[in-house]
Amino acid sequence: MTVAVIVAVHNNEKNISQLIEALLQQTRLPDEIIVVDDGSTDKTVEFLERIAGSNNKIKIYRQKNAGPAAARNKGFRSAGSDICVFTDSDCVPEPDWIENLLMPFKDKQVAAAGGTYKTLNNNSALARFIGLEIAWRYRNIKGEIDVHGTYNLAVRKSVLEEVGGFNREFPKPSGEDWDLTYKISQKYKIIYVPQAVVGHYHPEKLIAYLKNQERRAFDRIKVYKEHPDKRSSDTYTGPVIKYQILGSAAFLPSLLLLYPWFSFSYSVPLAIFAFLLLTTLPVFFYTADKDLEVSLQSIPVQLLRNFAWLVGLIKGLIKFGI
Repeated sequence: MTVAVIVAVHNNEKNISQLIEALLQQTRLPDEIIVVDDGSTDKTVEFLERIAGSNNKIKIYRQKNAGPAAARNKGFRSAGSDICVFTDSDCVPEPDWIENLLMPFKDKQVAAAGGTYKTLNNNSALARFIGLEIAWRYRNIKGEIDVHGTYNLAVRKSVLEEVGGFNREFPKPSGEDWDLTYKISQKYKIIYVPQAVVGHYHPEKLIAYLKNQERRAFDRIKVYKEHPDKRSSDTYTGPVIKYQILGSAAFLPSLLLLYPWFSFSYSVPLAIFAFLLLTTLPVFFYTADKDLEVSLQSIPVQLLRNFAWLVGLIKGLIKFGI
């Protein structure tokens, strides 16, 4: 079983060297390292060309900026290996990452396997919150999953070819990996491997994080149009999220009821806010014994994120329809 690690990169001269170094120190070395530059304008390409000259396992491809889906398609179609392992250019895999990620493929019924994150920028409380919330989402997951991100995903090349690879209609990162793994899990097994870990630098600024979440909600509308059976929930996205978004949508107009001529109507926005607050508590309690600063921050961040999701949802419905 041969392995190609495939990375799409765009303007990431800051972190790409850490990734390449980590790949070259794996306990199970990749047979190929394929990096597709997606129209970078910084010094990313210069670094890649320099390091590729010193290692014949590293292959560099370039394309005009077309998004990560197109770049990953170019990468896996250029691979000569049985298994295509995807990660992001700002990730730093643990030394045994590939070794652990390949373990499920001993079962020929397994088409893909996905690992998890650890947070690299622990100086930021927001970054720690993001990392701990991801851990909370996966806390009870064992074995088979139906969706996963390409920050840490291995797929048989034959399966990638069968499902047509990544959907290029997602020009920015977020929906293309959900769409891909939904298609795979309809026919084959995807196995979650918590021992396969990559480090990642999560957002440190709240506004940037909320904008990222808004875009993800926007893209999710298109994903759900393609996969209507996943609208209720999946192994990563709990069913409560849709109620959080609906509650956020109802909360703003309910504030009109605070005017004094509506007798006792203040109870409506109060009840909605109480519901939204209640739904933040599972993450709060999960993080409370791990990181007190994060647990206190988790409540306002989740409440604000609900409204970011609502904005993305509305924009997505306008763009893609119901």
